[in-house]
Amino acid sequence: MVTSQNDGGRSMGGGDGGGGGGGDDTVYTVAVMSGGGYRNEGYKDDGTDGIPPEPQKPPQLPATDDDTQSRKFKVSRGEKWRILKNIGTVSIAFMVQFTAFQGTANLQSSINASDGLGTVSLSAIYAALVLSCIFVPTFLIKRLTVKWTLCLSMLCYAPYIGSQFYPKFYTLVPAGVLLGLGAAPMWAAKATYLTQVGGVYAKITDQPIDAIVVRFFGFFFLAWQTAELWGNLISSLVLSDGGHGGSGGGGGSNSTTSWDKIKLCGADFCVLGNGGHENLERPPESEIYEISAIYLTCVVVAVIIVALFVDPLSR
Repeated sequence: MVTSQNDGGRSMGGGDGGGGGGGDDTVYTVAVMSGGGYRNEGYKDDGTDGIPPEPQKPPQLPATDDDTQSRKFKVSRGEKWRILKNIGTVSIAFMVQFTAFQGTANLQSSINASDGLGTVSLSAIYAALVLSCIFVPTFLIKRLTVKWTLCLSMLCYAPYIGSQFYPKFYTLVPAGVLLGLGAAPMWAAKATYLTQVGGVYAKITDQPIDAIVVRFFGFFFLAWQTAELWGNLISSLVLSDGGHGGSGGGGGSNSTTSWDKIKLCGADFCVLGNGGHENLERPPESEIYEISAIYLTCVVVAVIIVALFVDPLSR
């Protein structure tokens, strides 16, 4: 049996006077099924016989490029060792570079003590470094890429060390400003390089990026911190080997220490010295030239190491 209501002229509220139903004249057909029950056409879009369909799991979205923990890159095993080689090379280059700079900076207050020239030059370095941090790194890295920014910035250290051969205000201070301007992009490029290759290495080895980047930075600073040791060792060996190490010159100067100098020690110490403060004087020019030549060579070697043995980020 099928009952049908299609009286479109009659609304739920009755009568021609209106007032009920709000003008909704739609009437649906209700069918009595042969097996019992009803089928309301008003719910035909909700599933079979008014029964809603079973919920379905939405399709899985494709993995994004940032999903580094669940995706492992298919690359050659040699790429892993290439990354480790680059990290080691950058670390060694900075160690050699700062062997020269730290050694030179530590001597400024003594070898260039006249009129505070050494201290002023160091102040110029760090004042320029502050300004350079704001403007230079992004500009330079965009135009030269990370690798060649490293090379150019490291080369900016050479004029300052070279100016030790002729230390004047108009040589040391401008060279210090140039060094400061180059230092900021150098450190920014180094950090960018270590972070980028650390991310690639983490994808290759399927390890957390944070752990790999921290490990790479730790190895870098392990090598970099030893520069203080090597720089001071070089200056100590040169100054101790020359006449500045003692009164007699050469390696046997310690055995010729006079009794008059020994008497100035202990309770008889005299601040005026009377010859007991010779090591605080400016070393001979020959020794300063020797130290500066060694340090300048270190800077050149560091730049060559980066230029020849460090791979660019994009290959």
